[in-house]
Amino acid sequence: MDPSTYKIIHFTGLIILFTGLGSLIASDPKKPATLRKPAMIHGLGLFLLLFSGFGLSAKLELGFPSWMIGKLVILLLLGGIIVIIKRRLLPTPVIYLIAIILGLIAAYLGFSNSVLLRP
Repeated sequence: MDPSTYKIIHFTGLIILFTGLGSLIASDPKKPATLRKPAMIHGLGLFLLLFSGFGLSAKLELGFPSWMIGKLVILLLLGGIIVIIKRRLLPTPVIYLIAIILGLIAAYLGFSNSVLLRP
């Protein structure tokens, strides 16, 4: 597959992940049925991010650099944030802030080390 296709899938996964997070935050935790679809959307976004990230890494023969480990840790944290949302362990604005900061760090790591963006 072409590297630009992996990149499009990666950005699509990012959009789906944050759509799922927003839907989870907006849903009612007292009604578990309202959490199912947003949780599935969240999981689909994570899957697409992992699939396209590893696919792109293999296609470009990057190996496993340290910035990629950082992105994997951030994806693990974004995957685990679903527990904080479901149990309402933190106030909603704090959850939004954490998700945005994690997304910004992941974007920085991706763009600052991107082989596709270098001339």
